[in-house]
Amino acid sequence: MPGTVNPLWPRLALTVGAMIGAGTFLVAKFATERFEVLELGWFRINLSAVLIACVFFVRNRRLPQLPREDWPKAVVLGMTGITMNQLLFLYGIHFAPAIDGALLYAATPALVLMAARLWLKEPLTGGKVAGVLVAFLGVYVVLRTRGLQFDPAYLKGDLLLALAVVFWAVYTLVGKNLLKKHDSLAVNTVSFAIGALSLLPVAPIVLMGFDWSGPGWQGWLGLAYLSGMTSVVSFSLWYWALQHMETSQVAVFTNLQPPFTALFAWIFLSQIPSAPIVLGGTLVIVGVTLAQVKWRRRKPA
Repeated sequence: MPGTVNPLWPRLALTVGAMIGAGTFLVAKFATERFEVLELGWFRINLSAVLIACVFFVRNRRLPQLPREDWPKAVVLGMTGITMNQLLFLYGIHFAPAIDGALLYAATPALVLMAARLWLKEPLTGGKVAGVLVAFLGVYVVLRTRGLQFDPAYLKGDLLLALAVVFWAVYTLVGKNLLKKHDSLAVNTVSFAIGALSLLPVAPIVLMGFDWSGPGWQGWLGLAYLSGMTSVVSFSLWYWALQHMETSQVAVFTNLQPPFTALFAWIFLSQIPSAPIVLGGTLVIVGVTLAQVKWRRRKPA
């Protein structure tokens, strides 16, 4: 059962997760050029499952346990958020520019907002709606400045990325119910284990004749980032925050990723952000803030 925490900590965790996610699209694009996509997905999911299980065991000195009635939901999480989301994301990013993936994932908050209202009965406030719309507009401004253009040649990749977003939304919504009863790390550990088990049948295809030197150290480093930082650290921060916040408030933090990418390009690559990028980043921050505000209705005099 989740305990009470300072509201600042989950939001800080999501901000760190967005910083990690800022590099995920670029690293994934690079890694899919070093690995076959199925190979990359297989290694990523299995390595992530091992890493997060080790973290859970070190912290708890046991493996996670869920009651029988919660296993169907856990299987849904493993298949949607781990197997399908990660494979579709990697295939999509292989066939489409990374910038397309960033914009499509920026639609996650709107999708989660609607589903959370219908399924979880979370209140649909004006602040949430305004926040999601303003944040999405900010993402669009940033990415449009970076050269966003949906090309018919990338349609296959864009469709796969859109499906990945749908599965991520399902992973978020179904997980919210389990997080009312179980620790976020336990839920994530079980989800990754199920995801890894679902890929057992393709292990011979991946491993037979695999050239272990083929990806080079850069490819293996990219895999380490996707597994250790994105899957384990970022996913864990996401689910921990989800345990303490409303689903729609969590989802809108996804839109911080493109502004962080621009910020890192400025810091590490000396790419000075243009006025539209600064405007877009400001809109994202305003939107994320609006979605967190709980507006109080005035009492009639």
